[in-house]
Amino acid sequence: MLTRSRNATIDRIAGEAQVGRATVFRHFESRAGLLRALARQAVDETDRVAREAAARACTATDALRLVTRAVVGAGEYYRFLESAAELDEDPEIAGAYQRQMAELAELVGLARREGFIRPDLPTAWVVASVDGLIWAACRAVGDGELGLVQAQDLVWDTITSGLAVHETRGS
Repeated sequence: MLTRSRNATIDRIAGEAQVGRATVFRHFESRAGLLRALARQAVDETDRVAREAAARACTATDALRLVTRAVVGAGEYYRFLESAAELDEDPEIAGAYQRQMAELAELVGLARREGFIRPDLPTAWVVASVDGLIWAACRAVGDGELGLVQAQDLVWDTITSGLAVHETRGS
């Protein structure tokens, strides 16, 4: 609900959840408290799917592919985190996002050492690009512009077309 309407009132949120306003306030002290709890849940879910995906990989490059697919698959959670601008100041949420980006940077570094990521691209650029591609895919799926598998494939295709090493022919 909140990824569709960031300014949704507690009444609207309660209605969407099919509970009364009092029930919402029994569990959360405020709208901000609800947003923080949802953000923690979103961080936990994106962490979970990324860990599970990476555990199935044989190489860092495969882990990068599987993790991007998994996080796009958890798009509602990811969209919520990316759109929760008012939580940027929350130290716990901001710290979790920084940790996730550091983990992605580590994975990018490993994929680079395997020869997959272009050596001329700064790691920060690759991480920001992958993060942006995931965000774009999650938005497109959430808005009904793309199907999930199509979005997952487009993210990986864009990574391999723009960030990966390509063999040059000729010369």
